[in-house]
Amino acid sequence: MRYIAAVLDFLFGCHHSNLSRVFTIGGRSYRVCCDCGANFKYSLDTMSIKQRDFSRSAPAPCHAFPLRNAH
Repeated sequence: MRYIAAVLDFLFGCHHSNLSRVFTIGGRSYRVCCDCGANFKYSLDTMSIKQRDFSRSAPAPCHAFPLRNAH
């Protein structure tokens, strides 16, 4: 069943092309999709995404926290 959900997500869901920078909090490194809020485990050893992290609830997308412009 998880395979079918992954295929449907790939075909009709977010393609996660707008990822945040790497965050390391509590010894856990991850990146977040700024469009849908999906978490991805990140390896600092290989400097690459390992897998999508389904165990964590998705935080707010990146655009929910706009950056201030310095004047």
